[in-house]
Amino acid sequence: MIIETIISTINNKGEVNFAPFGIKRNKKIIYISPYIPSKTLNNLISTKSAVINYINECSYFVDCIIGEKKFNTSRSHEINGYYLKNSLAHDEVRVLSVKEDEIRPTFKCEVIGEYLHKKYPGYNRANGAVIEACILATRVKMLKKTKIENELNYLNISVEKTAGKNELKSWHKIKKFIENELIKK
Repeated sequence: MIIETIISTINNKGEVNFAPFGIKRNKKIIYISPYIPSKTLNNLISTKSAVINYINECSYFVDCIIGEKKFNTSRSHEINGYYLKNSLAHDEVRVLSVKEDEIRPTFKCEVIGEYLHKKYPGYNRANGAVIEACILATRVKMLKKTKIENELNYLNISVEKTAGKNELKSWHKIKKFIENELIKK
């Protein structure tokens, strides 16, 4: 199973990077497979640690994709890093090993700290639809235009039926971003 999260890593200069990431988890082991090249990949190689932020607000995924990463953070407890203040929970991990791959190496990480911040308020389908649109946004260069447009039209149904004000705002931001990327294609 893949769990959609926001991963925060730092580089050797202490600069924080946030990236939406689908991780795989097996008890106290988390697998992270960043694409080559990426900041997350470089940071995992250099610092051998990361923070996995579990968040139920789609706006964080959208803001990562469009480059608006001015988030409220707090210092991590077990590693040199930061977690999102608004996360429901976060895990702090250390890299145990790396399985090399030409496209997406896999980092096997050990959870060294688990922190619960807020109660889970329930699932909103519009949140899921916006996150799916974010995944489409990262694949604009790989997918056909008609495929992307069809997917967006289908996702729009959930947004129209279930979205609150924040989900609608995020939906419009990611949809506009995708439309602009399609024009460049």
